[in-house]
Amino acid sequence: MQKSVYKKFLLRLIIFFAVLVLIDRGLGLAFKKIYFAQRVGQFSQTTYAVDSAKQDIIIFGSSRAVRDYSSPIISSTTGLTCYNSGRDGLMIPYCAAVEDVTLKRCRPKLLILDIAPRELGTDKIKYERLTILLPYCQQHKELVNYISQASRFEKYKLFSKTYPYNSSLFILATNALFPGSEKKDENGYLPLDGVMDKAEMDDYLERMTSRYATIRNKPEVAEQAAVGYYRQFLDSAAAKGVKTLVVISPTLLKDPFYLDNQTIEKNIISNMAKAYPNVTFLDFSSDARFNYHPEKFADVFHLNKTGSEEFSAILGRYITDHQLTKADVQLAVVPKN
Repeated sequence: MQKSVYKKFLLRLIIFFAVLVLIDRGLGLAFKKIYFAQRVGQFSQTTYAVDSAKQDIIIFGSSRAVRDYSSPIISSTTGLTCYNSGRDGLMIPYCAAVEDVTLKRCRPKLLILDIAPRELGTDKIKYERLTILLPYCQQHKELVNYISQASRFEKYKLFSKTYPYNSSLFILATNALFPGSEKKDENGYLPLDGVMDKAEMDDYLERMTSRYATIRNKPEVAEQAAVGYYRQFLDSAAAKGVKTLVVISPTLLKDPFYLDNQTIEKNIISNMAKAYPNVTFLDFSSDARFNYHPEKFADVFHLNKTGSEEFSAILGRYITDHQLTKADVQLAVVPKN
């Protein structure tokens, strides 16, 4: 009698979990279809960057890449196709992940990496945000290694077919209920329209100077894992013989990184880039055309549409004048670090 009860319980438990798995699979399939049907917005941009981008010039970076680099202007200036794979809030680990799948698909003429010194600092959020790549892990198995940086359990959670889309549901619902609420990007480029004024710039300088007084004695520390992702990005491009342009894009204040105790990180970015024969390093953080010109900035971190168009034209002319897309790079020897 007791054995019969145990058997019934076990059978019901199995049926319960089987139903859960079926529901998970069904909902997961529906969420996947909706997610990959997006044609406007951040998910659409990420999908194109991960699955399809194979332009001559591909831009990588965080929000400063998305907002500061006009793909159409760089394209028209250089005469080459260009796509902006940058993503708001994502940093160097994300760039390394997207570059990984991109270089397996194609060999661009030029990679542009926008990077800020803070990306090499100690900040766990840059790993936690890698979960944005969850929907792509089924097709691109190499991405599992990256999402595992968010949590060692992430790869096991992929057993659930709904889990990859959990954090996307609100945005997917908003897009469905309010079509047209998202601005259409221009080959990944989404400019900001705001304009700062001098009073806002002066307030920012005062706040940064005051903050520096409290942190200036704090030791500078670069996070080795983040430095490793930066090195990986450069190594991968060098191994494929792809020319790479590493850029610190314009800043409102002149070379403001000392105010954030980020001079060590900035030097790492510069020195490591200069060790690769296929890499050119450009630092616009002390460029008088942008420093202390609030009319060219939408906020303290990003250029506005006017500023980004000016910057992109400058960058496009530099690429053309220095023949950075000329196919003269052989498979490079990765420098020993």
